[in-house]
Amino acid sequence: MNLLLKNKKCIVTGASQGLGRAIATLLAAEQCDLVLVARRKKPLVEVQKLISKKYNSKVFILSIDVTSKNAETKIIDFALKKLGSIDVLVNSAGGSRPTTWDAPESFWEEGMNLNFTALRKLTTKIIPIMKKNKWGRVINITGSVEPREVNVANAAKSAVHAWAKGLSRVVAANGITINSISPGRLNTEQILKRRHPDPKERKKFIKENIPVGYFGEPEDLACLAVFLSSPVARYITGELLHVDGGMKRFAH
Repeated sequence: MNLLLKNKKCIVTGASQGLGRAIATLLAAEQCDLVLVARRKKPLVEVQKLISKKYNSKVFILSIDVTSKNAETKIIDFALKKLGSIDVLVNSAGGSRPTTWDAPESFWEEGMNLNFTALRKLTTKIIPIMKKNKWGRVINITGSVEPREVNVANAAKSAVHAWAKGLSRVVAANGITINSISPGRLNTEQILKRRHPDPKERKKFIKENIPVGYFGEPEDLACLAVFLSSPVARYITGELLHVDGGMKRFAH
């Protein structure tokens, strides 16, 4: 299938590793031009080299913390300078923040800023560009809607789901779609080193929670993100889609 993505101008946050890296790589395979954003410059450079060696796409990198002051303006200005326009925004920056019920306010503020506020501010600044172009795609990489513990990221990503649904209805007539993808257990640094570092515990978790019987790969989610970024997915908006091997237990 031709996804009609050739020469589309894309921003991918959280692009130095895991899901963001996989999405950026598959967008490059579809001949998109990219601005890759992440805090850590060294892994960003590695991704840039990998993509440039393999694909004929323009790839630019910006090392910045998405939660820093005026980060959204700096990202957009950089992208417009390098790409000329912005067609697709993939909000992949974020991180799990498990905590106790009585965690200090500063912990909640940091987690909410990283997992909701930063992407909302960036998206809000980009929407006028997409409106002018009468076309745009926003893909939010979120998280579980069935929390097993107190986790700031769960609350923040739930906010993303509600906000994105509302926004999708407001901008749909402008040719802009807004969708969210909730990842399950995929083989990323965050999952393997932080959430499930013990192989025995990992095996037990899989047996009890994942019907397909294994952790997925970042590419299992990336292929969906790339499809939703394309003109082919024009009639899909306001959706929350799960890539979790059947882990989600409820039908809603």
